[in-house]
Amino acid sequence: MIDPLLRFDAWLYRMEKRVVSTMLLVMGLVVFCDVVYRVSATAESPLVPDWIEAALGAAAVPMWAAYVGGVAGVLAMRSRGDDDAELKGISVAWGFALLLALYVRVLPSGLVWSQTLALSLTLWMGMSGACLAAYQRRHLALDIGSKLWPAAMAPKAAAIGHFLTAAFCVLVLVLGWRSIFGVGEGETRIPGHLDTWTDSEMAAGTMTGTVIPKWFVMFSIPFGAAVLAFRFALQGVQVWSGREGLGGDDTLRQLGLEDEVPS
Repeated sequence: MIDPLLRFDAWLYRMEKRVVSTMLLVMGLVVFCDVVYRVSATAESPLVPDWIEAALGAAAVPMWAAYVGGVAGVLAMRSRGDDDAELKGISVAWGFALLLALYVRVLPSGLVWSQTLALSLTLWMGMSGACLAAYQRRHLALDIGSKLWPAAMAPKAAAIGHFLTAAFCVLVLVLGWRSIFGVGEGETRIPGHLDTWTDSEMAAGTMTGTVIPKWFVMFSIPFGAAVLAFRFALQGVQVWSGREGLGGDDTLRQLGLEDEVPS
């Protein structure tokens, strides 16, 4: 009975790792592009000398990027011993400068949504990271199962600890669900984030500067709590039945410090 659940848990873990990797890639890309825009579009870029900005105006950043990039490119090509190092280095530098100028022109307002998107993904990543840590047995835990109880009772005590943790996750799941879908009926109903979004025909209830609905961002809480509850309950069953030893509840082992701290 428990083996299909373990296989499902392992499959879910692999999917979570892929999703987290994708979110990290997206966050890094949009924040990098936003930083590039901020230092390129401003009239007082910290990368360009003031006298060049005064002389060239909006073209200062691309021109300065072409100059600095050209010098660096030529030196890099020469260090590799490439033929036509000067031509290659200067070509790459001017290509980057033209791309930079086009980037600023195409996006006159910049990526105003980048920070909001990154913050939204951060909440999802926080819950996903907790789920990954639970699967890897690297979550923080009080090692009371093998320290305070007789050896015969230690597995049961540890399993009960897992079940209590799963129950707490279920409570968080219920609260998160209510914040999204609302509570009550009729005049006493307290609307949730989804109600605000649907009642306004998707015009309200979104993250600032984006079309990302708040309910989708907040859905990370009940989703993560559900996965955590499932995993802690599954681990509790494994410990209770003796299929998993108490080593999985050792706090030093979870932190990877068991070889560094003497017993």
